[in-house]
Amino acid sequence: MDKLYANLGLATVISRLEPDRAPSADATYLRRQLRQIEAAMPAFNLDPSIAHLAAEIAAFDEALTVDRRVALIMLIVASMVALSEGSTRLPVTGPQAVEPLARILGPLCGAAEAGEDRERAAEMAHAIARVLDEGAASAVIARSPDDYRPLLYLPPFIYHQRIRIAEVRLADRLRSLLQAEGALSTAHETAAAVADVCDRPHWIDGREIKLSSEQRDAVRDAAIRRLAIISGGPGTGKTSIVLAIVRLLARLGIAPAEIALAAPTGKAAHRMGESLRDGLAQVREPAPADRQIIAARVEPLTMHRLLGFSPARGVFLHHRNNPLPAKVVIVDECSMLDLNLMQRLAAALKPQARLVLIGDADQLPSVAAGAVFRDLVAAVADGDDHAESRICTRLTQSYRMNQADESGRAIFDFAQRINQGALSAADQPPPLPERETPGALRFAGVELIDTTRCSIDEFLDHWYTEKIRDREIDALAGKVYPYGENGFDHQSSAELQRVQDHAAASRILCATRVLATGAERINAALHRRATAAANRASDPVGFLPGEPIMIVRNDYDRNLFNGDQGIIARVKRPDGSESAMAVFTHGNRCEAFHISSIGEGLELCYATTIHKAQGSEFDAVAIVMPERTLPLLTRELLYTAVSRARKSVVLVGSIETIRAAIGRKGTRYCGLAELLRVADAQG
Repeated sequence: MDKLYANLGLATVISRLEPDRAPSADATYLRRQLRQIEAAMPAFNLDPSIAHLAAEIAAFDEALTVDRRVALIMLIVASMVALSEGSTRLPVTGPQAVEPLARILGPLCGAAEAGEDRERAAEMAHAIARVLDEGAASAVIARSPDDYRPLLYLPPFIYHQRIRIAEVRLADRLRSLLQAEGALSTAHETAAAVADVCDRPHWIDGREIKLSSEQRDAVRDAAIRRLAIISGGPGTGKTSIVLAIVRLLARLGIAPAEIALAAPTGKAAHRMGESLRDGLAQVREPAPADRQIIAARVEPLTMHRLLGFSPARGVFLHHRNNPLPAKVVIVDECSMLDLNLMQRLAAALKPQARLVLIGDADQLPSVAAGAVFRDLVAAVADGDDHAESRICTRLTQSYRMNQADESGRAIFDFAQRINQGALSAADQPPPLPERETPGALRFAGVELIDTTRCSIDEFLDHWYTEKIRDREIDALAGKVYPYGENGFDHQSSAELQRVQDHAAASRILCATRVLATGAERINAALHRRATAAANRASDPVGFLPGEPIMIVRNDYDRNLFNGDQGIIARVKRPDGSESAMAVFTHGNRCEAFHISSIGEGLELCYATTIHKAQGSEFDAVAIVMPERTLPLLTRELLYTAVSRARKSVVLVGSIETIRAAIGRKGTRYCGLAELLRVADAQG
């Protein structure tokens, strides 16, 4: 510990902070508190060097006593923990600060016994309140938004100054969109254009896709409002709405080149583009406007690409002084948008541009700070009862889970229970039928395997046998596929696609990457089972033919995006050489890539984190719960995981952990909704 402590440079910080006359007891106390903060950081999924950074920031104010300095350092660290958890501010004084401060300060204060953490946390919270109430640490903490300091205290919240600025700027820009006149045409012309889109539906797998009344409302609103918000759960037809909105806009005079489509991740943007192209190709009687869109080949981009981000320079091409050329920007999967990226997008819009935001307000918010989409939906909720004043359209009908089917209905009902925070032991029939052994699983509806009675390895054995192994698929995965200058031939592509479809039909979802119940450990365990079943060692690259893989970082050169899923296959190239390659489907064809060229951007994906699974859907999912409750285990996390499934959900863990997750609503302390409501009330 002392060596690591020295490497962090904390000893240097401490010696610099200690006055010559400081008693040794004060130095010892300061050193002990900093070491404890360092030791507590992994519990918050943060690097121990955060302790060093907080001490450096506190050093800006040289006149503090040791007690006040420790309180200031604790406040800085608590604000960083809150920021890492997605909050844009943290309550630090008053009644609403008691619970969040107790949760964060307990580990930071180094409580050794149960109950002691709350006592020590309460003492430190009082010390922090004294620093704030007395106006101490003025070199670090501003008390007015006009004063620039690292932190800003606007009772009862502490902010990071840069986050507060972004939040205020975003609220100002969104307010201007909300208040602006936005109709593209007359009500009669808009209604006629909507009707024409609906009269020329597209088809998927021989099935006509008709817009429901709520979907029609959402499409129409995109043409009559400068800011249109569409929120819907999994499978509620949000992708079909994107296609319909683009078709409507073209009918109302917006050229396809003036429409920008975007999503937070490469995977979501790629899927958005495929859905748009496939839908347009299957409009039975396309109008001239539809043909115009097809010819334009509108291509969705990631948000960073849309805004022209330069990784080398760390700057964006488009901003307030160089706005986007688009007249309309449509963004999908908005629940994943963080505050900074959303603020940059809003700032980069032309003065008369319109913005359409589509997502699921009940899903997991962004990994980074902010819950922008959720806050925006909450802020505009008032007045939504009347169509003429509606800003946000809510989609309620799910097409993913077939509610006419018993299994689909069970999943839908359980997802609703999670969303409502309701799981009672008295429910009849029980929403979580428990299976005594993995062998008793029916893989239909929602089922529970309690790991207090059955080990996770026993479950993995059964999952591997039932969901991964398949004699016919194994035979296809074991073949060597010729790959010529024009790629795979038709038969090879069809066979490889069957292997991919099998791999993509089921997935294990985990709350974390690490820990015994994390995705890394489960992927390694299933890889060992695959190696044993094949009676062979894995390839030097660490993968076996037929294994499912995932891209974990964007690779624009190869058109591979974070979250893309494929398989490993043995490939024979024109020169006669054979090797294992990564195979992904692009459009209607399979493409092979050298594993070494992708490098660390490739991982196994028998299992993945719930965050990574956002936007995906599977026939069957198994949700492996942590062995103990964790702060990140929330209602939203579980809802997102359950709603990935069409036919089967298996919860693997204790019922107590599941109840704890459902009972814990993810709390992000953000100010966007409040800023919008206050401005609206004043206006």
